[in-house]
Amino acid sequence: MWEARATPGRLTDLRDWAVAALGGRKGEVYLSRQPGGDLVVMILRLPDAAPTDVAAGPDTATTNEPATAPLPPPPDGLVAGTPHAWPFHQVHPAH
Repeated sequence: MWEARATPGRLTDLRDWAVAALGGRKGEVYLSRQPGGDLVVMILRLPDAAPTDVAAGPDTATTNEPATAPLPPPPDGLVAGTPHAWPFHQVHPAH
C-alpha cells in the first residue's frame, strides 16, 4: 500500500500520476478528502512473498522486507510531506 498527502490544489495531478505509476500492473487508486489535506492511496498487487516469520501464525507474521513500493518518486510539488508505503500479505479471502 502506498499513501501520500497531496499538495493543496494538486489532488487531481497526484491521482493521475498514481494511475500512470501503476504502469499496467494490477492495482487500485483511491482518493480521500480530509480536513488536514487530501490523500491518494494506491494498492499495488504484487506477487505475495511468504512472510519471513510465520511461526507465530498469520496474525503476527512479520517480514524483513523494507516498507517500500516499487514506484518511481512522484514529481516535485505533488505531495505534501513524504509518501508512506507498507507491505501487506493477504490472508482472507485465500488466494
